[in-house]
Amino acid sequence: MTSQVFPLYNQENENIKTDNGSLIISKIQNLRQQPSDPGPLTNPPSLINQRFTAKSQIEVEEDLNSFVHLTIILVAIQSGNFSIGYSLSYLSMSFTTLFSQITLKGSEIEEQGLFSAVLSIGQLIGALATKPLLKYMTRNQSLLIGDMFGVLSILQVIPNREIILAFRFCYGLCLGISTTIMAVYVKEICPEKYYEKFSVLASFLIAGGLFFVNFMGLGYLNFDLRGENSYYWQIIFAIPALLHFLRSFIITVIYQIDSPDSLIQMNKPQSAKKILMKIYKPQFVDQMFFKCQQRVQNNDEQIEGIMNIFTKKHLKTVMIGCLLAFISTWCGLFALYSYCSQIFEIISDGDFTLNTLFILIIGIVQLIPAFISKFVYRKMGNRSLLLYGLFLLIICQILIVGLSYSETLEASIVSFIIICFFSFVFALTLGPITFSMTPEINTSEGTYFCFVTLYLWQLIMLYIFPFMLDAIKISGAFIVFAILTFLSSIFFYFFVKETKGLNHDEIERLYGKL
Repeated sequence: MTSQVFPLYNQENENIKTDNGSLIISKIQNLRQQPSDPGPLTNPPSLINQRFTAKSQIEVEEDLNSFVHLTIILVAIQSGNFSIGYSLSYLSMSFTTLFSQITLKGSEIEEQGLFSAVLSIGQLIGALATKPLLKYMTRNQSLLIGDMFGVLSILQVIPNREIILAFRFCYGLCLGISTTIMAVYVKEICPEKYYEKFSVLASFLIAGGLFFVNFMGLGYLNFDLRGENSYYWQIIFAIPALLHFLRSFIITVIYQIDSPDSLIQMNKPQSAKKILMKIYKPQFVDQMFFKCQQRVQNNDEQIEGIMNIFTKKHLKTVMIGCLLAFISTWCGLFALYSYCSQIFEIISDGDFTLNTLFILIIGIVQLIPAFISKFVYRKMGNRSLLLYGLFLLIICQILIVGLSYSETLEASIVSFIIICFFSFVFALTLGPITFSMTPEINTSEGTYFCFVTLYLWQLIMLYIFPFMLDAIKISGAFIVFAILTFLSSIFFYFFVKETKGLNHDEIERLYGKL
């Protein structure tokens, strides 16, 4: 027998009936109706905090107005992940051309670190700014502000060092705001039975963005497009601005969608119902409205503040989310993506054509898991997939270290094959799990904090990796990555729990939050 919990608005119980196996709210007594200006809810706190339980022998499954439209909305929201994947290597393959057209103020290693790190500085500040944004704005309004920074980033095409740095920082702000909001936005707007499918989509889009920019990198095989007078790098730099314009146009102009949870938090219940009417069939709107209110009321962090995530109740899941953010950056793949051209130049012994083909192949390898992940996730839970994935990553890291000591062509080819498998495993396991498990087990406050730490780790990695590559070479870097991955695996083995097939309430109970 399943049970569902709805808020009690008065001393009387709502009438509930069953029709064709679906639980339908037939009457809501004494609920304030406000057709024009809903204003704030005025129910006494003592009454709002009460609960009653409506039990049904048959699990409720809400019917959608259109699964196609829901898919378009959720893909549009998460298209920022495509932009994240695109941002990973679009600068790396353009360093040589770009640096030949601007005046540098340091060595190439120092400038590479700075140009790479300024994006993550923007991401970190954007993620930090999301908290006050969400205090006064809805999810979509905040996402729109992020997209405005994304559109402004088109000014990166101006060949001036300071201007590029400034608007690369602007692009970072966009990604920081976008990443922090997307995970929470999808969790609040997506029906539970589709959540796993759409949360995994984040990894597919990241891989798609990485593949697309690596495919664009084939243009550099033409010497004229990588020369001092090339305009090609400007085309590559301009594409993200178009993507963020299209996202805002689809979500804000065409569908006019928003998170009903955030509208309820801002005391706009009628606006929340209008959003739900766009998604669900009429007979399920009230039912879903109550579920949204329940989620909002159960989110203690909305009242107690961000420090509440460090209490015993939430600390374990926050630590898991933060460690996922850490190891997804420090297992070595993030460095590989961000400095792929420099790493493959070492492996290919300076062969530009081979370097470019290596970059394209790694993009293809990243995309393949997206087509098989749903079959893997259907058979394996997050915990098993995470632990097996980390074990395979450690094996790959050890092999990369061993092969890095040989300079033969055969060793280089084998190293590249291992790196491809390394990338494949990451894209199938740790990559998507980081973006799906973190919001799944954490509140919006906890998710926010975890993604802030993600950008902090990325900032550190982007800045220091060129120096690591120069000082301790690939072998030393991957020894560090292997040690950190091994230690993380031990933590996950003892603290991560299996959530396969569980709904949000059951996950909360599993981690001792309810």
